[in-house]
Amino acid sequence: MQNEGLIGKFYMFGETVFLLLYVNFLWICFTLVGFIVFGIGPSTVAMFTVFRKWSMGEDGIRVFKLFYKTYKKEFLRANAIGILLLVFGYMLYVNLNFLQLDREWLQQLMKTLFIVVTIVYGIMLLYIFPLYVHYENKLYLYFKNAILIALYSPVRTIYLIAACLTLYYLYFVLPVFIFFFGASLSSLVIMWIAYRTFIRLELRQEQMQESNA
Repeated sequence: MQNEGLIGKFYMFGETVFLLLYVNFLWICFTLVGFIVFGIGPSTVAMFTVFRKWSMGEDGIRVFKLFYKTYKKEFLRANAIGILLLVFGYMLYVNLNFLQLDREWLQQLMKTLFIVVTIVYGIMLLYIFPLYVHYENKLYLYFKNAILIALYSPVRTIYLIAACLTLYYLYFVLPVFIFFFGASLSSLVIMWIAYRTFIRLELRQEQMQESNA
C-alpha cells in the first residue's frame, strides 16, 4: 500500500512537471506568434487560465484547446492590459534611472516616491493576471482590485512575495530553469496562492453579509 502511495505521488509529480514544460512551451510559441509585444499579454492570460483550472482541482484539462481558445478570445483585452502594464513599467524605469532635478532634496523625494510606486506596481503585477482570469470585470477595475486585495490580505501578499523571491533565487542559481519552467512555474505558484486568497476573501465577504442580514 505504501509503495502504491509513493508511485501515485511520483506519477503526480511527473504529470505536473510535464504540464509545466508543455505550458511553458506554448507560452513561448504563442508569444512569438504575436511578435512578442502583441503576444505576451494573451499568452500570459491563456497560461494563467490553464493554471486556474489546475488550482481548482479540475481533472482532464485539454491544455492546448484551452490555451488556444483563451488566446484567441482574450487577444484584444489581454493586449490592452499587457500594453498598459508595459508602458507604465517603462515609465517607472525611465524616471527611476534618468530623472534629474536641480535640487538634491527634491531629487531624493521624487526617487523615494517612484520607489514606493514601483513596489505598488510590483504587487499589482502579482495579482492582476489571476484576477483577470478568475473574475469578469472592466479593465480599470483589475488594477484597482489588485491593490485592494494586497491591502486586505497583507499576510497572504507577503507569502506570495516570499514565494516569488524563492523562485527568483532558484532561477538565479539554476538559470536553465528559466527557459524550461520560468513562465509556467512562476504563474502556477502565483495562481495557486492567489486563488486561495480569493476564496478566503469571498468567504469573509459572505460571512460579513450574513452577519449584516
